[in-house]
Amino acid sequence: MRYKIKDIPADGLVVDQELDRSLLGDALVGIDADLDATTGHVRVELSKDRDDNVFANGELKALVTLPCALCLAPALVKVSSRIKMTFVAPGEKEPSDSEDPLDDVDVTAHDGQEVDLGAYLREQIILALPISARCRDNCAGLCSICGQNKNERDCGHKPPALEDPRFQALKNLKLD
Repeated sequence: MRYKIKDIPADGLVVDQELDRSLLGDALVGIDADLDATTGHVRVELSKDRDDNVFANGELKALVTLPCALCLAPALVKVSSRIKMTFVAPGEKEPSDSEDPLDDVDVTAHDGQEVDLGAYLREQIILALPISARCRDNCAGLCSICGQNKNERDCGHKPPALEDPRFQALKNLKLD
C-alpha cells in the first residue's frame, strides 16, 4: 500500500479499500489463521503539509479466524484499530514532545518519494490480536484424558489430582 507523495492533493486523499491477501497473510504468519475466512478493510485519509510531511488518519477493521486456544474450533476475532501516523520528510527532525500528552500519533520517516502504509497496517493487526483466542468466553476446552471437545459433550473424565510430594508432610499438621 504505497502512495506517491506528489499524487496526494492539497485537500487530501481518501484510501478506502479491502486489505490485500498478501498483507493479511504476512501479518498472520505462524499463528495458523484461516486466511480464506479472514477479511480486512482500511479507510485512511492521507494529507500533507508544505514540508512533505504526510499524515494518515483513519481506521483499520478486520475479522480474523484463528483456532481456539482451548478446543481448536474456529474463533472469530474482531480487530478494530485507530490509525494515526505521521510520515516525516527525510532530514526532518522527529518531534520529541507532542503538545497534547494524550495524542498517540506514531511517527516515522518516509523516503521522500512515497509513503508505505503496509508495514504500519501489518503491525496494527499483529498488536490487536489476542495472545490466546477463544471461540467463546466459556469454552470448556478438550479433555486431557480422551481428547473429547467438552463443549460438544461431557465425557465424564475428571483431571487427575496433582499432589506435590514436597507438601505431603503438611497434610499431617494439625491446626488449632
